[in-house]
Amino acid sequence: MAVYEALKKKGKKLEPEYYTENPAELLAILRQESKAKDELILRLQGELRRKLEFDELTGIYNRNTFCRKVRELLQEQASEEFVLVRMDIEHFKLINDLYGEAEGNRLLVYIAEGLEAFRAEYFVYGRMYADDFVICCPACGSAHMDFIKNMQIHMQGAMPAHDVVIKFGLYYVTNRELSISFMCDRADQAVKQIKGKDLQSYNVYQGNLRRTMLQEKEILAEMNEALEQGQFKLYLQPQYDLQTENIIGAEALVRWDHPVKGLIGPEVFLPVFERTGFIVKLDEYLWEAACRLLKKWADAGLNSGPLAVNISRLDLYRTDLCDILLDLVEKYNLEPAQLQLEITENAYAENPCQIIEVTKELKSCGFRILLDDFGSGYTSLEMIKDVLVDILKIDLYFLKTYASSYEGDVSLRAFMRTAEQLGLVIMAEGVENTSQASFLRDLGCRQAQGYYYAKPMPVEEYERLLEGIPNGKMLN
Repeated sequence: MAVYEALKKKGKKLEPEYYTENPAELLAILRQESKAKDELILRLQGELRRKLEFDELTGIYNRNTFCRKVRELLQEQASEEFVLVRMDIEHFKLINDLYGEAEGNRLLVYIAEGLEAFRAEYFVYGRMYADDFVICCPACGSAHMDFIKNMQIHMQGAMPAHDVVIKFGLYYVTNRELSISFMCDRADQAVKQIKGKDLQSYNVYQGNLRRTMLQEKEILAEMNEALEQGQFKLYLQPQYDLQTENIIGAEALVRWDHPVKGLIGPEVFLPVFERTGFIVKLDEYLWEAACRLLKKWADAGLNSGPLAVNISRLDLYRTDLCDILLDLVEKYNLEPAQLQLEITENAYAENPCQIIEVTKELKSCGFRILLDDFGSGYTSLEMIKDVLVDILKIDLYFLKTYASSYEGDVSLRAFMRTAEQLGLVIMAEGVENTSQASFLRDLGCRQAQGYYYAKPMPVEEYERLLEGIPNGKMLN
């Protein structure tokens, strides 16, 4: 038992099977056990790596891994020119609703398989989120155009009953010091410019990069001072009841009233604010401005209806979000329902579990939730039940596309009935003429917003609209 006793002195906890005086036999047992433990550790490490680095559904790189791999590629191949290609499925939401989420997932896997089949030297690809894929490949020669052609051929066999169309946005890498996310955003801008354009399958980002960088630098340098000086102004776009055509409220938007450059649109500064986190400060400023207006109108005897304010993606991760909003409505003696909270579908698709918890808390405090851009991404009506949304804001183009065939029209009307059964209000955005308004009324849509009724306007102009209503009264 000398070997056994010696091992005990070293702190080894030995089971009865180790009771042997044969050192070689004992050593073999210990080595076997050590090997098994090492194999288990390696297997667990592999599983963890797969979860952290790869998209669970498709098995290809996730967003974070893709960005890291592209950064490594750009560093290793310093003399090679590269291009980022963003891929987006046309009307993916329609596919999900018409054929089911399982079929939508199968389509995403099919696309990933096409990417893997095209595997080539210096070729990196991944899934950003939902139906959004991106690749990085050499820009010299025809590699990227060959990829686009091959993917178009590949998609011909995607779904027998549906013609699946993919749009491509290209961004040529000219400055390797930029973040990969920044490059992906530029490719995304390019693809968004051709959404809905049947005759154009791809688009190249044409922005003046240097000018863009200088513009963003100026924005970063001036944003805090602009906030302190009250240069950010609320603009209001009225919302209407489709049956009565009465104003029922408004969406609060933001413009930068720059003392030198004049009025700057949100498309210029909001992306910068979101990347830097400054959007959180701006949102709080705008929420209070909206509450101040609601209090002013109430004191003047105007039944203004609610104001809908935007809640950015970063706001949704704040643990004190509900407390901040409750403090604001209490400060101005308002009911929480007077301040409607608008989130985007993309924010929900990014982290549905987080959004579900936040919306539950906000709803329990009396706030009403609007989901903007519904139909543009991955969310299904079935999933909305968990988010506790009150109003779905749907782009008119989505509705018109859905109703372009008999089957689609039937499905759309079923969708509207289901939404009503769930207690959801449908608000159509982008209404531009009388025929569109008539189409929506026939469909059973209850609310609308768009240039046909009114463009976003300064607060003073909106107030004149309210004052023009007899006795300052509105139908809600």
